[in-house]
Formats: sequence, structure tokens, C-alpha cells
Amino acid sequence: MTITVPQSRLILKTVMSSLRNNLAFADLIDWETHSDEMNDRNGFVVSEQVGPEFTITESTGAVTDLSGGVQSTAFGAQTFTLNKVFGLSMGASDIESVTDLGSARKARALQNGIARLATKVDYHIADVAMRAFPWSTGAPGTGIVDPEEVAEARTRLALIGCESDNGISGVMTHTDRQKLAKYLYNDNASLASEGSRAMRRGFSGMIDGIPMKATNQLARLTTGSRTNAAINGAAQDVTYVSAADSGTVAGNYLTQTLVIDDCGNAGTIKAGEVFTIAGVNAWDPEIGQSRGFLQQFTVISDVTASADAAGDATITIFPAMVVQTGAVGVDNSHATVDAAPADDAVVTFIGSASTVYTPRLMFKKDSIVAHSAQLVLPYTGQGYRRGLADAERDNIAPLMPRLWFYSDPATGAHNARIDLFMQAQARNRWTGVKFFG
Repeated sequence: MTITVPQSRLILKTVMSSLRNNLAFADLIDWETHSDEMNDRNGFVVSEQVGPEFTITESTGAVTDLSGGVQSTAFGAQTFTLNKVFGLSMGASDIESVTDLGSARKARALQNGIARLATKVDYHIADVAMRAFPWSTGAPGTGIVDPEEVAEARTRLALIGCESDNGISGVMTHTDRQKLAKYLYNDNASLASEGSRAMRRGFSGMIDGIPMKATNQLARLTTGSRTNAAINGAAQDVTYVSAADSGTVAGNYLTQTLVIDDCGNAGTIKAGEVFTIAGVNAWDPEIGQSRGFLQQFTVISDVTASADAAGDATITIFPAMVVQTGAVGVDNSHATVDAAPADDAVVTFIGSASTVYTPRLMFKKDSIVAHSAQLVLPYTGQGYRRGLADAERDNIAPLMPRLWFYSDPATGAHNARIDLFMQAQARNRWTGVKFFG
């Protein structure tokens, strides 16, 4: 059977409708579409500029003396590598029966397949978010049973500068929702539109003014075999300018490498793990004061320590340790810590080694972004895709799936596949927190 263009549009609309209705994270993150085509075998790189911050001066009786010059302006750059494709395949007969809205609603194979595709995309987004954030509250492995445990996560975001509730959402498990059911309250003005966007898993209500969503797709973090470690070498802080440009490495804005030891013989450290360093407190560059608690850092990529008693390892971490200088300048306006760690300062990982955890998440919408683009049309068979203009008008998960019908000349089988190019990545790691009970 030859698929007509109007029929292909109906199938693609059915795909997108089902995706939107099943994506738990659809309205929790930012989405960006691109006009470039992605080849099936390789992706492309997108770069975003990160604006500068400034130190505000205060003077009495006269304006600040700027004879020494104005503040320097330092722009950063965040890089995103886009090369992930999610795919669904089935017999062509499971799809070609979709000829009108009625048959689209009855196409169980298609509906079930897209629901499973949405689940896979949800877990991808949750996994990216879980590994992105450097902040963690509560006791790892403990479920949520009290609204104060949710409020602790919100407080942490407030203490690091996210004082407005605008754009902040929380994600928890269905068991958490059950335990908190009597505390959840609805705010129809805030939740009506967003709740309607997820037919299967909408917002459950609000706690401490934050919309909360329950889902089975929260990502799991398996911690490494590492032991608590130590700093190997003093003065490992960096300048903001050296850490501000992600370069060609995706997600490396405001990261640095850190040399540690005593991780255990061939001890492993996993991306997403969080740790503190003795004597290194978080710094508030807006008011020029220590935040009064240890800065937490997250590991960006998996690492294995040396296979000997020293257990040396070089890890990439966020945030980079930019030390406040007390002077008007780039480093002071972008400072993250009050001091560089001393040699042999204790590195304390949060959570036990070699343990599986399911962190709950609370984050601002712009902290995670999902990029999408069109896949190239195939050379054989019949290929269709959702247009860029259609996606740009869609403010909820503006994705561009490609539909491809083809036949196998060896077997005579008629097949269909739906491929979806999208990749979620951390845009602003500061504005999210993992939390437990």
C-alpha cells in the first residue's frame, strides 16, 4: 500500500499527540529546534553564549572611582553535542491502517509504541537532570514522607539564589506521592494548563508552593566503589575565564579537573555523584559573603582511580573552584567558593559506595534543555517527517519525528520505523537539586 502525503501527516500528528500526552517531562524543561538536518550516523554541535556577571560597587559621598578602569566583561560558552536518536519499529500494516482520526485513536500498536517511546525519552531527560546538579539534600536512599523534606530542597535552591518560585518544579516517585497525599494541595490557577498537558502523568499538586509531579521514570544513580578521598595538591582553584568556555566538550561550562587520591585501589567514581571538600564553602558573589555551608560538587564523567594503594584519580567537576578575590573583577563576580582546598583536605562523597539510589529532583525549567532537529529523508522507500515550522509552533515538546516505510526485497516484509532525534543536556547546573527524605 502506498502512503499518501495527507495520510503521513495524520500519522505524524498522531505520533506527536501521543508523545505529548505521555511525556512526563514535556513541560518541565526547555526545548530548542534546529533547521540543520541530522545525518543518521552522526550529529552536530550547538553552542550557546553564557552572559557575564558583574560586581556591584557601593560608595558613600561620591561615585565609585573608576580611574583604574571598568570591570572586564567575560562571556562564557556552553556546548551541546547532538547525536542521540530514539527509534520505534513495527510492521507497516500496524500503521498504514491510520486513515482518519477514528482509526488513529484505534491504532493500538502505534499508540502503545509511542507511549513506550515517551517513557524512554522521559528516562533520558531524567538521567541527564539527575547527573547534572551539584546539590543534594536529605539522606540518600530515604523516601519522602514529610513535606518538610521537599521544603528542604526548595530552601537549598533559595540559598543558592533561586528565590522566586517561577519555573521551578519537583519530580518524585508515586510512592512519595502516596505518602504525601494528605499534604498535597491544588492551585488551579497554576496547575490547570500544565496538568492538562500530560494525560497519563500530570502534576499531583503543590508542596511549599512548588508543583510536584509523580513518575516512574526517575533515573537511578549507581555510586562507584570509591572510598572517601583527599585532595592531592594545594591551590587547585581556577580562574573564571579558564573555565567559562566549554570548547568542543559538551556540558563543560564552568567545570575543571581536580586531582584527588585515596579513592581505593582502582576505585570507581560515577558521573552524577556529589561530594564536599573540607574547608571549602559555597560563595555568594551577589553579596560577597560565604553562604555558610560547604560547596557541593558533582562529577561530570566516570573515572577509575589508579590500580594501586595510592588510588589517584583526576576527576572533572562542576562547579569549577573560582575563589573570591575581594576585588572588583571577573573572578570575584563569578566566584563559587570562599577558598581553594588545602592539600590532603578530606573529600566526602554523599551516599554509600556501590549503591543504587533514586534521587528526586527539583529544578528550574531552563536548567535542562532538549535540542531536536530533522533527520535526513531516506533515499529508498517512502519517508516523511514533521516540518520545522510545525515544530516551532509547538511550545510543548517541539519534536520532529521521521516516518519511514520500506520493504525487504529478500523476504518481502513491509516495515515501518519512526525515528526521533533529540538530546537533553544540562544548560544551567546551578539551578537544580537532588533530594531525599
